[in-house]
Amino acid sequence: MKQSLLISCGLMGILAAAPAVAQDDLVAKYEKKIAKSWVAHGSWSEDFEGSLTRAKAENKVIFAYFTRSYAP
Repeated sequence: MKQSLLISCGLMGILAAAPAVAQDDLVAKYEKKIAKSWVAHGSWSEDFEGSLTRAKAENKVIFAYFTRSYAP
């Protein structure tokens, strides 16, 4: 009984730590992705409201791509 409890507690501890490690990995992937030249020189904006205002002023449409692949 004690061994089962210890194994369960150990497993829960490992699983609880997994999201923190995964989060760091996602942040690293995101930073690597936005460092690429096509992103840096693409005139991309992360400000949706500002993009709406600019699109309206320039009479243009917005291409919006939402993802959470590398979202921190």
